[in-house]
Amino acid sequence: MSLFNKNNRRQQDGRRHRAADEKAGVGKSAGSTVHKDAHTHKRGANRQAAATLTLHSLFSLHRQVGKDALNRLLKNPVASLLNSLLIAVAFSLPVLLFVLVSNVQVLGATWDGQPKISIYLNNGVSQKVIDQRIADYRESPLIKEVVYISPEQGVSDFQQKAGLQDVITQLGFNPLPGVIELLPVSEASFEQLDDAVIHFQRMDGVDQVRLDRQWVQRLQAILTMLERFAVMLGGILGLTVILVISNTVRLSIESRRDEIKIISMVGGTRGFIAMPFIYMGIWYGVIGAVLAQVIVFSLLTVLSHEMMDIAGLYNSEMVLSGPGFSILGILLLSGIVFGVLGAMSSCYRHFQALVPD
Repeated sequence: MSLFNKNNRRQQDGRRHRAADEKAGVGKSAGSTVHKDAHTHKRGANRQAAATLTLHSLFSLHRQVGKDALNRLLKNPVASLLNSLLIAVAFSLPVLLFVLVSNVQVLGATWDGQPKISIYLNNGVSQKVIDQRIADYRESPLIKEVVYISPEQGVSDFQQKAGLQDVITQLGFNPLPGVIELLPVSEASFEQLDDAVIHFQRMDGVDQVRLDRQWVQRLQAILTMLERFAVMLGGILGLTVILVISNTVRLSIESRRDEIKIISMVGGTRGFIAMPFIYMGIWYGVIGAVLAQVIVFSLLTVLSHEMMDIAGLYNSEMVLSGPGFSILGILLLSGIVFGVLGAMSSCYRHFQALVPD
């Protein structure tokens, strides 16, 4: 009996020890897992802090290099201003041409809003034929308004506008024919008006038919050609800007040849060495774009009076408008892009000999 009790006690003690060992093992495993997770989180936090520090250092480096490039330009104000003015002139020419073309297009569109068809009648045509022609024109779906100007009314209007009251008296007869002016509907297309002119020309009693929009069509063709010319001129002058910036950066590279060699000897990469020169090209492009805007607005201010006189000749109240924000933004972006391209081309050509691979 006592032996059984002893064995039973031993089994119970063994179970308690095994339970304690299992519990200790679980606790140890859990502690190891918690420690591992804490270590992982700490490594992630360290990596994030290192990445943030790297971005901050990179931003600080670019800011310092850009500031230093601007200070170098300010140390030579005369040379920097001349180079920037050359870039500004190259930028301002296509922009000014494009703005003038846009304003003339607005002028043509404003006048084109009320086109007229002028029908000149034969001399001596009877009033019956005139009334019949007026009735025919009013039945046309393309015509909104019909106005008849008799030869007597035409002479009176001519004398008042030209101030030549005695000319008709000296001639002894009235040389002006009767005119029927037709105002088409706004929905009428140019092709429909052309067909209507051909149809009206074949009617009895009609000597000649003229469509006032024909000169507008020719004007639009000329303006389209000038607009394309402005784009091509912008491309050519953009290449000129790249060459100017490239040559300016080349001179700066030559003046800092020894500095470049020393930086390359201590481990400086080509990208690191080229960074100040790229920022120099960017500053030249930005300053040139800003000066180009000043030149364009100044020239438009000078030309505004003449443009208003031209608009007055066509009974238009158009006001000369300058380049919009989109054009100014494109001009500024072009300055940055051309500056980078000019600086990179110069660095690529000259770093072949100065900076070893």
